[in-house]
Amino acid sequence: MLCFAPLLLLAAALMLPSSVGVAAPPPNIVFILADDLGWNGIGPYGNKDVSTPHLDRLAREGMTFHRAYAEPQCTPTRGAFFSGQWPARTGMFAVTHEMDPFAAPLTPPPHAMVMPPATASLALMLRAAGYATGLSGKWHIADNYNAAPLRARDGGKYFDRYGFDFVGAAANGSPEKDKSTAGITDDMLGFIEANRARPFFAYLAHHAPHATLEPPKALVEKYVARGYRKSSTPLTAYRERPTADYYATLEHLDTQIGRVLAKLDEFGLTQNTLVIFSSDNGGLNRMADMAPLRGAKGMTYEGGVRVPLLARWPARIKPASSNAVPVHFVDWYPTFAALADAKLSASQKLDGENILSLLTGTGRPARDTLWWHTPTYTTPFARTPCSTILRDDWKLIHYFGDFLDVTGAVPENEGAFGKLVLGARTELYHLATDPGETTDVAVKNPAKAAELMAALKKLWADTGATFPKTNLAYRPDNPNWWKRAAASKSPD
Repeated sequence: MLCFAPLLLLAAALMLPSSVGVAAPPPNIVFILADDLGWNGIGPYGNKDVSTPHLDRLAREGMTFHRAYAEPQCTPTRGAFFSGQWPARTGMFAVTHEMDPFAAPLTPPPHAMVMPPATASLALMLRAAGYATGLSGKWHIADNYNAAPLRARDGGKYFDRYGFDFVGAAANGSPEKDKSTAGITDDMLGFIEANRARPFFAYLAHHAPHATLEPPKALVEKYVARGYRKSSTPLTAYRERPTADYYATLEHLDTQIGRVLAKLDEFGLTQNTLVIFSSDNGGLNRMADMAPLRGAKGMTYEGGVRVPLLARWPARIKPASSNAVPVHFVDWYPTFAALADAKLSASQKLDGENILSLLTGTGRPARDTLWWHTPTYTTPFARTPCSTILRDDWKLIHYFGDFLDVTGAVPENEGAFGKLVLGARTELYHLATDPGETTDVAVKNPAKAAELMAALKKLWADTGATFPKTNLAYRPDNPNWWKRAAASKSPD
C-alpha cells in the first residue's frame, strides 16, 4: 500500500483550490457599451417604465455604481477607455468629425482626429497577456464612425494594429436592421464561442439608443399600449420625451444583453467572466430627462457625465452590492491590466486607477479627483469651452470666455439655448447637498474655489492641456450665432 502514497498525494495536490496557491485563471472580460444612455434610463437606477430584466439581473448578481463618470461625448470617452489617459493628454477631447463654429467668441484649439494604436493600446495590452480580443459596433476614435467598414483596410491589418483579433461585420443599421443591435450581438456571440477555451476580451460597442431610433415595431406598439406616444421623428423631439420608440429601443438592447448572458451560462463561463455595462456619456436632452441631475449629453454638469455602470463577476464581486465612489472610464485600462497580469510599457502613462479593490469590496483607490477638459463648443448641447474638476463632493466648472445662461430657456432643436454671456466664469457646487447643481456657491466658498482652481491648473500643466483663444473675428452684434450653428450640424 505504501507504494501508492506518492500517487495519492499528487492527486490530492491537483485537486487543491486556488486559494492554497494554484493561480486562478484570469477572468474573461465582456464590456457592453450603450450610446447616449443616461444614468437613470434603466431599471437598476429606478426607471420602472421600461422593461430591462437582463440588466436587472446584472445588478442583482453584481455591483451597481452610483457615481460612475464618462466624458460628455462619445469620442473622448472611447479615447479615455482605450488609452487610460485624460483627453487633455491625448488631444481627443472632441468628437473626431466635429467642427467648431467659426463665428464664436473663442477659437478652440485643434483636437485629435485619430488616436494611434500606440496610444489606444488597451486591446494590444490584453492580447500580449494572452487574451483573445474582439469588437463589433462603434469605433469612433479614428477614421470611421463604425468598425465594420475598416475591417479590410490595409490588407486586413487595420485592427490588428490596435490589438484586435476579431472585428464583427455588423454595420450601423437601418430600421430593418435595428441599428445593428442584434448584429453586434451575433458577432460577439460567435467570438465568445470560438474563444471559450482561453481568456477573452469581448467589446460590444452598441449604437443604441443614439438617435436615430430604430426599434422593433412590435416593441414600439407594446409601449404605445402602455400610454406612450410614438416619436414623430426618428431623431426624437424634446416635447415628446420619453416616447414608445425610446423605451422600445432600450428593451431591445436589454434583450440582446440577455443573449450574451445566456451564452456565458451555456458554456459554463459565467463564474469567471467580468461583465460590464455602461454608457459613453449622459443621455440626449431631447430623448430623456436626467432629473434630478442637471444637464445632459455634451455638458459637464452631472446629467452629461454621470452614467450607469453595472459590473458582475460571480467569482469576486458580491451580489446585489453597490458603490458610490467616483470612477471614470480611464480606470478600466489599469484595472484590466491587473486582471490580466499584463506587462505595461514604461512609456505608457496611465491616468486611471486600478479599481479592482472597489469591485471586490476590499478597498478603494487613493485618488480623490476626476476632471474634464472640454475647450470646444458643442452648440447643439449648450456647452461653451470649459474645464471641470470634481474632488470628493465639490465640483468646479471654469468657463474660459463665455457661457450660456439657460435659466428659463425653452429647449428647442437639440439643446436648451439661453442667453450668451461673455467673460470667464467659475461655478462651484456641493454635490452632497445639491446633486442637481442648482446653486452656485463659489462666492460663499472662496477658499474651496481657489483650492480647486489651483488643482485644475496643475492638471493642465501635467497633461499639456491646450486652450481656446479670443476670436478677433467675433461680432458681438450677432448674438444668436450658436442657434444657427446648432441647426447646421449634429455632433455625435
